[in-house]
Amino acid sequence: MTGWRRVFAAAALAVAGISGSRPALSAEGPDPQLWSRLQRIEGAFRGGDASALRSSLAAAGKVRVDLRDLTDGPASYGPGQLQVIFERIFDENRTRDFAFRKQDVTVSSPGTAFAKGRWTRRARPGGQETVETLTFTLREENRDWRINEILASR
Repeated sequence: MTGWRRVFAAAALAVAGISGSRPALSAEGPDPQLWSRLQRIEGAFRGGDASALRSSLAAAGKVRVDLRDLTDGPASYGPGQLQVIFERIFDENRTRDFAFRKQDVTVSSPGTAFAKGRWTRRARPGGQETVETLTFTLREENRDWRINEILASR
């Protein structure tokens, strides 16, 4: 690319408001491994399946979690601990829907992605319906994507 084309491209990106993070989508569609992982997370939430969610957690280390009204504030948990926590959460709440929209998935740097999911749930028995946005931080591990953080929007 010649000098003036680089300057023009940089100016066009600045005007468009692109700030270093890029969508996890290309002209061909989403990153296949990342999108596959997100679909498995959706399935775990929709099915209330904590063990399926565990298979999406980081293999090593702890996952930082802050789910307002569902956890005791921000804390970090190992995969087994988090599975038990989500078993309780899914037992106490019926998920009506959980979905990631492709436009809400970004890769901020190689190997790190952020995905916002919309979770619609109702506390059992007969509680009020709650709609919440959860932000997942995923990191690439051994050519696969794993959850490193789950935060509820404030």
